[in-house]
Amino acid sequence: MQPPNCDHCLRPTQTSRIAKELLEQRRPINLIGKPGQGRGRLLDDLMVIDPDAILWLRADLKEYHHSFAGLLKTLWGQTNLPGHPPRSLGGLVDRLTAGDRPVCLLLHHFDAILNNPDLGKGFDVAFLDGLNALKNRGISLLCVTERSHSRYLMMMRSGERRVSILVLEPEKLRPLSQTEIRSELDRCLPDLGANDLDLLADAVLKHPRPLPFLDFVRRRIQDRDTDEQAFNERLSRWKDAYKALDKGVAVADANKLRHRLISWCRALGCNRIRLPLTGFFKQLGRRLAGK
Repeated sequence: MQPPNCDHCLRPTQTSRIAKELLEQRRPINLIGKPGQGRGRLLDDLMVIDPDAILWLRADLKEYHHSFAGLLKTLWGQTNLPGHPPRSLGGLVDRLTAGDRPVCLLLHHFDAILNNPDLGKGFDVAFLDGLNALKNRGISLLCVTERSHSRYLMMMRSGERRVSILVLEPEKLRPLSQTEIRSELDRCLPDLGANDLDLLADAVLKHPRPLPFLDFVRRRIQDRDTDEQAFNERLSRWKDAYKALDKGVAVADANKLRHRLISWCRALGCNRIRLPLTGFFKQLGRRLAGK
């Protein structure tokens, strides 16, 4: 296999290596990284590597953890094959392996079906077994999580808990370098002056959520927000504005986590934990909101 063209990639070296390992070695990968670091962007970059020769299939399990049929329909829609979506992962695999194109399955937010009792029918140990069998059928697999998948539990609808039996090899998302950030800025903001590029690159490199922050700034620049001010002043204002916006998102995420933990405890028969959890997350929400 020729080295893939990764000029468009945020992390060209890591993305190129992952692509080769998926395609040549059928290595089942657990991509591990925190939100805001470019996990989804790495999947975006993989999807446009030689799409005529490689069938990349991608789904976000945060969107489909309630609907196994919806997951299969989304994956099937990306194949451009005729007919109705298969009703099982095995049926999908049978149709995919009938062709001669390499197939890579990319599952974002795989955490959404782990440590979670509130799942749609079909997300169970048999599903994990089916994912394990993909390598033997010539299909590559990459699952994205915040921490190693082996530290999660698979929650059955009955409330039974099992350690995840999916076999994946860990691949940590590497921190962005100054060079990678500058290359990305050259792609998305080609008209920005050299000095302004240096200021923005430094701000992105130091930010705890570099990709969402960069996207926020890019939109402000394109909208000519406070265009009359010096760039360093505008950048300072955007940092404050994004911090306020991100704080609101953090409060919403804390509430989602609260509901998930309560649901998890109820599935285990620990309903009496409800009040302490409720009080804890109310206090957490107030702190995140700066109250």
